[in-house]
Amino acid sequence: METKTRDIFLAACTKISEQLAVHGFKPMQKAQTIRKTTRNKKVYLDIHFQSSVKNWNGGVMLWPYLSVASGELKKWQLQRHQEENATGTIFATRLENLTPLKNKAQDWNMAASNQDNVIPKLCELIVAYALPLVDLFEDTDQAVQFMVANGVAFNEHFDTRHQNLPIDFLCCFGSTALAQKAFDNYLLQQKLTGSAKRFYEEMAAKGEAANRVVTDNTMRAAYRNQLTING
Repeated sequence: METKTRDIFLAACTKISEQLAVHGFKPMQKAQTIRKTTRNKKVYLDIHFQSSVKNWNGGVMLWPYLSVASGELKKWQLQRHQEENATGTIFATRLENLTPLKNKAQDWNMAASNQDNVIPKLCELIVAYALPLVDLFEDTDQAVQFMVANGVAFNEHFDTRHQNLPIDFLCCFGSTALAQKAFDNYLLQQKLTGSAKRFYEEMAAKGEAANRVVTDNTMRAAYRNQLTING
C-alpha cells in the first residue's frame, strides 16, 4: 500500500474507532484493531481491519474481521496442553458473515470521498451484529450453555457449516461433561461422526493426524481433551 493510500486507510480506521468509542471499543495498532472487553474481563472481541496492496486514491479497500478470545483461556491452553502457540481464540470470522451480507465479498471502499457515507453503515453493522456477542460472553456460563445447544449458531445469518466448535473454551469455562454434550450435538448437527472417527483412528495409530478439512481442528481439540465419539 502506498503511503498516501495507507494514510487514507488509517484515517478511516480512526474515524470508525471514534464513532464506536461510545459503545466501549478501544483502538489498538493505530486503530487497525478495535477491542471491546466484557465487564467480567474474561473475554474480549476484536475487529481487525485489513486492506489491499493494490489500493489507489479512488479505491482504498477495508475488510473487517471479527474474533472473540480470552486471556484466561490462553493461560489454560498453555497449562493444559503446553500449547506454545495458544491464542485463546474462541470464534473468528469475517464480520459480514454474521450479517445479511453473509457469503458476499463485500469491499468497503474508504476513499476519502466515500468515508462519510460508508463508515456509518459499517458501524451500524458492528453495533447490530458484533455487540450481541459481547453480551453473550458477559456470562461465560450462559455462553457455554448456549454453545452446548446451538454450537456457534450465534444468529440466524451465520452459516455454521464447516465451522469449528470451541472445545477448549467449553472445557475451560464449563466442564468436560458439558464439552462432551456439545461435541455430541455438533457431530450430529454437522453430520461429522465419520470424519471424527477417521481422525481419532489416525491419532490413535500415529499419534498425530493431518488437517484434511477445516473441522479437523475440532476433532483434534476433542481428542486431546479426551472426548469420545458417541454414534
